[in-house]
Amino acid sequence: MSQDLSPFVIAELEARESWKRRDYIAGYTQAGHAAELAIAAGDEHRWWKMVLLQAECLRDQGSFEECELLAHKLAAHPVSASVPDLGARAHILLAQSLQALGKLPEAVESASMAAGLVAGDFENVYLHIQAQQALIAALAESGRLAEAWRECLVLESLLTDIIDEDTAGKAYWVIGNVAFLTQRATEGSEYHDMAGERLSPSRDVDLWARFNRASADMRLKAQLSDGATLRCIERAELATEVVGGSERDLLEMALVRGHWYYVTGDLDAAVQILAPVRSKFHILASHTAADAAFILGKAMMEQGNDTESLQILEEAATLFDTAAATERSAMVRDYLVSIKRQQRFHQGG
Repeated sequence: MSQDLSPFVIAELEARESWKRRDYIAGYTQAGHAAELAIAAGDEHRWWKMVLLQAECLRDQGSFEECELLAHKLAAHPVSASVPDLGARAHILLAQSLQALGKLPEAVESASMAAGLVAGDFENVYLHIQAQQALIAALAESGRLAEAWRECLVLESLLTDIIDEDTAGKAYWVIGNVAFLTQRATEGSEYHDMAGERLSPSRDVDLWARFNRASADMRLKAQLSDGATLRCIERAELATEVVGGSERDLLEMALVRGHWYYVTGDLDAAVQILAPVRSKFHILASHTAADAAFILGKAMMEQGNDTESLQILEEAATLFDTAAATERSAMVRDYLVSIKRQQRFHQGG
């Protein structure tokens, strides 16, 4: 005799509605209730999908450690092995949580697996796009920029006329990020313009905030301290204020503003905004904390605060090492060597 699944359907609808309203605590609880009903009805696929929704709620509220645990559980489950698109969803979510925790090699591996599960499957082109985005982000954060750019070209090839504007906008955003990092500043600006044309604050203010914050970050890394970069920062700050933003969001926003002050030569303002962030590095991904430490250390060094700045720069290198971002760690250590060489020269003089 078939089980009555109507209580499950009601619980699922409630959970998804809470997630859409960004009430992630309620969504997590309701999805858990729906998962229990699915198990009671003997339906593993429905159970799997509700646990996935729980993990998405954890990701979206910034609980990445808990999200990683659930995503690992889903990726290892027989349902993921039997249905490629579900396996891809689990590995995409796992890659996103691993990247947020600074576990970059593992994030690359998981995103690669997700992409491999759906590559060439027209019906799952949206999942392939998401997998490519996760893979590119993890490669770029690792400093593996040549590989990231190659994957960007794969991603761009997926952006046909059938792809909706939001999805295309997010993809062009990711491609633009890597263009900036690979010294393709003109292309980076063009891709970000294409993203901005497709993303709208009226549809998703939180996404608009994250897009403008990331755009400003990439432009600053490319040494573009112009009016367009400042407008990105101001739009991101305004949108973040509107949506509230998690503590992690606010710290990342402070990092971007502090970086702006540094590249525009306002060292006092840069140190003033970045120094308090240092005590909260544990909230950030290790590679993000390393970025903040590197900028803060350079600003303090240029202020003449040699002893403390050297400590902070060493901390930046160690944080990059923790994230297995070896190329970025080497960049910091090269900077440290040049500074120490200059100090020995002046002391000898």
